Amino acid sequence: MFKKVSLTFLVATMLTSCNTQYNKAMKSSDKDEIFSIANTLFEQGKYDLALELYNRISTSFVGTEKAADIAYNIAQANYNDENYRLSGHLFKNFAGTYPLDHRAEDALYLSAFSYYKDSPRYNLDQTSTYNAIDEMQNFINTYPESEHVAQANEYIDELRGKLEKKAFEIARVYYKTMKYKAAGVAFDNMVDDFPDSKYREEAMLYSLRSKAELAMNFSRLEHKELRLQEALTQYKLFSRLYPESSFKSEAEKINTSLAKAINDFDKVKAQIDMHKEAQEAKDRNVQYNLDNQTVN
Repeated sequence: MFKKVSLTFLVATMLTSCNTQYNKAMKSSDKDEIFSIANTLFEQGKYDLALELYNRISTSFVGTEKAADIAYNIAQANYNDENYRLSGHLFKNFAGTYPLDHRAEDALYLSAFSYYKDSPRYNLDQTSTYNAIDEMQNFINTYPESEHVAQANEYIDELRGKLEKKAFEIARVYYKTMKYKAAGVAFDNMVDDFPDSKYREEAMLYSLRSKAELAMNFSRLEHKELRLQEALTQYKLFSRLYPESSFKSEAEKINTSLAKAINDFDKVKAQIDMHKEAQEAKDRNVQYNLDNQTVN
C-alpha cells in the first residue's frame, strides 16, 4: 500500500514539475530558456509539451546550430507520439536540409521506418505501404553501405507481401461475386506485378477458373470462340509452369470441359455457316431472277 501511494505521489510530483516548467517557458521571452525547457520536457517524454515549445521558437533559431537540433527533435517527438505520417515527412525534410549532419542517415532511415509503421492491414488503403517501399528503396540507394540496408530490404519484402495479398484478395472478391471477366484480368495483373508471389500458382488457377466460367457460361456467341481460346491458353500455361501442381486434377477437369465446349461451339458455328451459305445462295438466285426479268 505504501509503495502504491509513493508511486502515485511521485507521478503527481513529476506532472506538477512538468507543468511548472512548461508554464514558465510559455511566459518567457528568452528563446534559449525556452529551448532548454523544451529539451528537458523532450527527455522526460512529454512530447506534446516539448513540441509546442519547439514550434514556438523554431523560426528564432534559423541559421544557427540549434535549428538542426530542434528540427530533429520535432521529428523524433512526433515519431515517439506515433504520428508516423508526419514524422516520416519531417525526418525526410531533415535529411534533405542537413545532409552533412551526423544524424542525416538515421533520419532518412527513420523517415522510411515511419511510413512502414504507418502501413495498415492489407485490406485497408495502402498509400503508406507504397510510400514506405519508395522511402526504404530511397534510403538503400542513398546509403548502400549502411548497417540498416539488410533490415530495409526485409521491410520491403514484407510490405510487398502485403500488397500481393491485397491484390489477390481483391481478385478473389471478383471471382466470388461471379464477375469473371474482372477476376481474370485482376488475377493476371497480380501475377504480372508480383511474379515471385507465394500466391502465384493459386492466382493462375483462379485465372483459369474465371476465364473458363466466362467463356462457357457467360459469353455471347460473337465472343465465345475467343474466350474459349483464352481459357485454353491459360490452361496450357498453368500446366507448363506447374506440371505437378496440387490443383492438377481440377485444371484437367476444366480442360476437358473446355474441349467439349469448343467442340460444341464448332458444331454450332458449322451449322450457322451452312445456313449462311444457303441463304447467300438463295439471295443470289433471287437476284439472278430479278435481273433476267428486267432484261426481258
